[in-house]
Amino acid sequence: MDPKDFIKRLREFLESKNFSSLEEINWTIKEFIEMENNTPLEKFCGLSPYKMWRLVNFPFDSPDVISFNTNALPPLDAPFVKLFILLIKGIHDAKGLKATVAGNLPRDFCRELERTYLPEEDLKFFSRDKFPIIREQDFPDLHRVRVVAEMAGYIRKYKKRFVLTERGRKLVERSFTIDNYSHLFKTFALKYNWAYFDFFDEIDIIQDSFLFTLYLLQIFGNEFRSKEFYANKFSAAFSLILKSIPPDSRFDTSTEKEIKNAYIHRAINLFAIAWGFAKTEKNLPYSGRFSENVRKTNFLDEFIKLA
Repeated sequence: MDPKDFIKRLREFLESKNFSSLEEINWTIKEFIEMENNTPLEKFCGLSPYKMWRLVNFPFDSPDVISFNTNALPPLDAPFVKLFILLIKGIHDAKGLKATVAGNLPRDFCRELERTYLPEEDLKFFSRDKFPIIREQDFPDLHRVRVVAEMAGYIRKYKKRFVLTERGRKLVERSFTIDNYSHLFKTFALKYNWAYFDFFDEIDIIQDSFLFTLYLLQIFGNEFRSKEFYANKFSAAFSLILKSIPPDSRFDTSTEKEIKNAYIHRAINLFAIAWGFAKTEKNLPYSGRFSENVRKTNFLDEFIKLA
């Protein structure tokens, strides 16, 4: 909210009233602030400042604004979920995996998992016949899943081996449920740093506004739209915050362009698509992300309800 614009509107509102006491003025100011907070804004695509504030600051504690359907079926075909299940099953079947000196998953396991996870077209995209995996980080999606799986308490290192925790063993016994999905989702949203292992600046608001990204997909995602369309909506909603970000000397492009690229990379590719909320025109786990257009999935509307 622009403070100057707010003060101007408040002054105009007060000037249109007649007051007989200071108490009445204070009550009217409170009335104006409440009205402002609950008025849908175009830059928020129909959300009020109050709802946006709740989504950004209390994403899992705002039942008057958003709810999560724990009866929905988990999106087992979502890239993150598929890879997570393969990781858990692989550790279980191997009865634990010896960590490398660097504390990573063993190289041969990473290679085998990638061949299981990626279709031939994606393997060719990586030129794996010429550039095979040397370390876990060469398979960024797996590295990300492994970190989140540890943070969420499904795996841990014990005596220099990756083993399943009790939570991980229960998952194998009972299969992957919406409760598992919800726990991982919450861990990824609140604990995992989206800026980790990429080349953009932090830009915390990209992660903090993850529910706004899903809101945008809900209202605009009935048809395929460009990822840049959503990046533009994000930039318009948080323009005041984004203006405070200094330019990055590593890039020749403008700060605005880099912020949009970071948003597309993190909020669309690694979040909305990877977690089953959006899909591309080309249904491939990795190279499909390079498709320009996305639309929402049925799972998004089933799992999340905005008031």
